[in-house]
Amino acid sequence: MKPIPRVFLCFTFLFACFFSAHAQHSKVSTGTKIMIAAHPLAAKAGLDVYKKGGNVVDAAVAVAYTLGVVEPAGSGIGGEGMMLIYNAKERKSVIVDFKAISPRRASYENLDFNKVSEWNRTVRGASVPGAVAGLELARERYGRLDRRTVIQPAIDYALKGFEIDSTLAMSLETSRRILEKDSYAKSIYYPDGKPATIGTIVKNPDYGRSLQAIQAEGPDAFYRGKIADLIVRDSENGGGFFAKEDLLAYKPIVREALVGPYRGYEVITSPPPCGGMFLIEALNILKHFDLNECRKNNGYDLHLFAETFKLVFKDERTHNGDPEFNSIPVKTVTSDDFAFQRLLQIDLTRSRHPQHVEAGRVEEKNTTHLSVMDIEGNAVALTITLSSWFGTGQTVEGAGFMLNNEMQNFYEPTHRLNSLSPHKRVVTSLVPTILLKDGRPVCVLGTPGGDLIISTITQVIVNLVEFGMSLQEAIFAPRMFSINTQRELEVENRFPTESYRLLESLGHDVKKYDAFRSYFGSVQAVFYDAKAKKLIGCSDPRRSGAAVGE
Repeated sequence: MKPIPRVFLCFTFLFACFFSAHAQHSKVSTGTKIMIAAHPLAAKAGLDVYKKGGNVVDAAVAVAYTLGVVEPAGSGIGGEGMMLIYNAKERKSVIVDFKAISPRRASYENLDFNKVSEWNRTVRGASVPGAVAGLELARERYGRLDRRTVIQPAIDYALKGFEIDSTLAMSLETSRRILEKDSYAKSIYYPDGKPATIGTIVKNPDYGRSLQAIQAEGPDAFYRGKIADLIVRDSENGGGFFAKEDLLAYKPIVREALVGPYRGYEVITSPPPCGGMFLIEALNILKHFDLNECRKNNGYDLHLFAETFKLVFKDERTHNGDPEFNSIPVKTVTSDDFAFQRLLQIDLTRSRHPQHVEAGRVEEKNTTHLSVMDIEGNAVALTITLSSWFGTGQTVEGAGFMLNNEMQNFYEPTHRLNSLSPHKRVVTSLVPTILLKDGRPVCVLGTPGGDLIISTITQVIVNLVEFGMSLQEAIFAPRMFSINTQRELEVENRFPTESYRLLESLGHDVKKYDAFRSYFGSVQAVFYDAKAKKLIGCSDPRRSGAAVGE
């Protein structure tokens, strides 16, 4: 890897020490058997399951179940996602798609997409969860351990309680207006009428009992049994659209992962209706530039990132959808020819402002990601989400978990590929990703962040491959974001002053944010150091997380 300026190295070292001292969790760790990057308690649960004889899939599923308890703002069994699995022995990858589906009765006649804010934080905004079905399919087909062993850590945290960390405390405070509308959610997270603070022990016994039912009966407990009845009852009481047939109709799908080249690496990532093909498109555009030289020129690479992302996000809105309903132009969008045509649209001397500007900035949605890799090269990248913080904001009474609010992510009726239809999967930007070098996984990574996921993972990959940064440097480095529907170029305030001046001279409306905000994602990643023959885990300082391994 190429040398990094000492000033940057010193900064990242001091920051890592500071953060570790205050969070009491290691953001960077090494191991020789397995490494997990995720929420600290969930990562520990995954490691414990691995030590009981599990493989990377068992560990990842244990982490995912536990995340729903200890990080309920970002995920849970009321959510959905995609799981990328790489089998080192077979040198093959596979995607377990457990994206949610729309209820059959939801339609444009009863959901006004010009007034999404009026219903997306109610049960009307919920789609049929895929998490339980997807996690269990992955464990049964690709894991080693029984369901009881893998789910038990999550049950223990739900029944015995866990300490609130800084991220959950913050999210409870910022989401208070939404959550307090639901008296059941309020009783769990605001027991004294105030948000639980850092260090407070929180228990969720109903969630624990829901997990125990899944542990005993499998997915049937969720989609056919008592949990299904509770979901339908809650939906009916709140004017939602769920019927028992919607839950019975749910099926996860095993898909082929997308693969694209980038400067001697293979990028394995998520297929439609998620955002992997647009990650590949962004990298295909950027590989035409000498980004190292551009960065030396007062950060001119930021202009290229900004203009690339505007094109990519326009394509995402135009060309993505559920492949079970429409033919999606994956080969076209991920081709070199397509990227070259987009490259020709970039003005090297001026920012191209969008023709259509949406009111306000991109909504700050959040998700949860976990990454796992063992020393043999078996790997899992799993992104699981409720869409917005706490999804609908309402907890299924008697079941303890919140439903996702993914319905907001469908587009207007005129948009063919991502228009609302019964039991359709909605477009989201999830991009669980694995980088291969010479047939061996060298990095497994992903991030939460809504629309910012694609741009964040693009920047981290470029940091690793193009700028020669270590994993920690690549994740800790400042980030930016632009999209075709807003004028502002959003940046963290840690870039050099000269970079901001250059961007403004090129016509960008630069908007600065405080350093290390979770708005710019929270990357969880594991890297394989071939020379040292060890695994390096790194958790983004922008949110609670830890690298745990042995």
